[in-house]
Amino acid sequence: MNQLGPIFKEARVESGKSIDDAVKETKIAKKYLLAIENENFDIFPGETYLIGFIRNYSQFLGLDPDEMVLKYRDYKIQEQPAPIEQLTAKTSTLKRFILIGITFVIIVSSVLFILLTGDRSKKVKVKEEKVPHAEVEEEKEQKGTAGLTVFEEEEIIRDFVKGDVIEIPVKNAVHRISIDGIDENLEFSIEDIPFILSTDERVEIDFDRDGRKDILLRINRMGEGIVNLTLKKIFKTESSDLSIGLTDTETATAGATAGPPEVVIIKEDELFADIPVAPKSGFHIVSGYEKTDIKTAIRGVSTAYVAYDIDEGEKQEILLRNGDELAFTAKDVVRIMAANARGINIQINDVSVTLGKGGETVAKVVRWYRDSDDSDLYHLIIDDWE
Repeated sequence: MNQLGPIFKEARVESGKSIDDAVKETKIAKKYLLAIENENFDIFPGETYLIGFIRNYSQFLGLDPDEMVLKYRDYKIQEQPAPIEQLTAKTSTLKRFILIGITFVIIVSSVLFILLTGDRSKKVKVKEEKVPHAEVEEEKEQKGTAGLTVFEEEEIIRDFVKGDVIEIPVKNAVHRISIDGIDENLEFSIEDIPFILSTDERVEIDFDRDGRKDILLRINRMGEGIVNLTLKKIFKTESSDLSIGLTDTETATAGATAGPPEVVIIKEDELFADIPVAPKSGFHIVSGYEKTDIKTAIRGVSTAYVAYDIDEGEKQEILLRNGDELAFTAKDVVRIMAANARGINIQINDVSVTLGKGGETVAKVVRWYRDSDDSDLYHLIIDDWE
């Protein structure tokens, strides 16, 4: 029996690492590491993810990534039952196929002998003309595909070396990231524009300049001329009410602004310093791989008192009547208090939110949080203001 899961678990235990240590250093969610150790491969969103995680976890534990991937493929083969036809094939059928095969070999050998002895000089000439051509075509094909990765999945985690190129299709265009150098820092180019990235930083890129980040790039490990990268599509937002996105008109004109891609390099410690882990309580407004501005729109349907503050700023107060409108934008957090909560309609990032009942006075806080398992995933949550 293939012991793929126990190999990983024993290697981790022998290294003195806890599962939480592995999560922190590999950037792989805990549930996926435990799934690998328990051979629970059905929970992975796709085989591409699974193979990438096996390679990443193998490198972290000092195991041979290629060998562990082969063990996984052997495991997968073992899980597939042999076709019943192969188990019940009759001896007479096998003999008949052997006899046909021998006859075919004799006929082909006779034909080849006649052709080779009948026109040997012509055959040699043809061989001299065609073999070099085939070799050139093979060399061209190898040059055209070597070191090229087309990023079409939601996420990839893999090793790259100097000279590798990553192609990223976005809408109707294909964009390129080139690996230029691997030393103390990663040297890379985006559309021939050079950048330098350290191991404690991440890159968020808006290729078509439509105001929404397209991908995230992060270094997992680097050394000996190899860099292990995570590339993830980050504008994949899920909503509890409405899907967030551009209108049809905005989509048609998105990316119309000419110019190079918008590239933001962020220190991860600074990124996570002020963002708490998501609580189990509260209402999830949206979840996604990009932390966008918090856009709040309030409309009065009857008389209601509203007080609010933006990003820990000064408190604002207003009395809204039927038809009155109020809108404001925050970066990280909004606090809202309303007397006669049913007297207003409120939307946060285009999602309709109910604060409370008629005549009720409520106090709520809207804040961005980090996912407890996936540090790249954000949740915008509204909860009681305590």
